[in-house]
Amino acid sequence: MLKKFTLISLMIAVLVVAMPKKAQAAYSDGAAIGASLFFGYPNQGLTLVGQFDGVPLMFGVQAVANIFDTRYLYFGVGLTMDWWGLKIPLGQAGESDVHFYLGPGLAADFAIGSHGLWSLNAGLRMPIGFSFLIKNQWEIFLEPAPVVNVIHADGNGFSILGLHFGDEKHWYIEHFLHLTFQVGFRYWF
Repeated sequence: MLKKFTLISLMIAVLVVAMPKKAQAAYSDGAAIGASLFFGYPNQGLTLVGQFDGVPLMFGVQAVANIFDTRYLYFGVGLTMDWWGLKIPLGQAGESDVHFYLGPGLAADFAIGSHGLWSLNAGLRMPIGFSFLIKNQWEIFLEPAPVVNVIHADGNGFSILGLHFGDEKHWYIEHFLHLTFQVGFRYWF
């Protein structure tokens, strides 16, 4: 038991030491704040994004809505957290530096809607981003980010990886996969 505890503690210590202290992109180091519009299936909305100085994670707070399907209207809030594990400079586009980034993240949202319906989702996301950095401070970005929902719950039951348990036992694509595309800006301090 003591060997196992020591081994796990050592592994955690190595990971903490090895983790970068800043987002090691070719961007300005430090904190960032920004906003984006996102579109996709099934959600649309607005995201406020930010990064704290010294923390290699990009956080997002979303206002989630479904504005295209008039049969079921809803509004809610969402949270995202991404780590850009792969960052590659692609070159120049005019006066801006172009970069590609990719990395794992987490996403969760809660929404209430018409007809007394509600839903809760929590899953894993993979932001695939292209950014255009202007003068090392302003960044314009395009970011598709598919989300695999590990858990979905609503008034009819719950789903694990899309397999719904409740009133009916079916596999639903909308309980399993969300597709979003963001366009926005960030300011790096």
